Amino acid sequence: MKLHKPPGLFDTIVSYFRSCLKSLTDKRKGKNKRYTMEDAALSAFGVFFTQTPSFLAYQRQMEKSKGLSNAQSLFGVHQIPSDNQIRALQGLCPAGRVVASI
Repeated sequence: MKLHKPPGLFDTIVSYFRSCLKSLTDKRKGKNKRYTMEDAALSAFGVFFTQTPSFLAYQRQMEKSKGLSNAQSLFGVHQIPSDNQIRALQGLCPAGRVVASI
């Protein structure tokens, strides 16, 4: 029988943050929606944990060596945007909107 481990504080915080991000409005138009606002915001959040010059390069390295990146395993990011894409998407959603949703 497999025991279910209750979520820890970090998982609870990420889950709550993810639920808040779902309420953000995506103002992009057309086909420029490869990355969800949720994935971009969680990736930006993840940058604080990796503290590497390139978030995407580090995540790709992790995925190559470990089979899964931190962005996927810790934050549940489906597609990891590049650093520049994160900045561009953040520009579409002022920090005040993110804070207000929390």
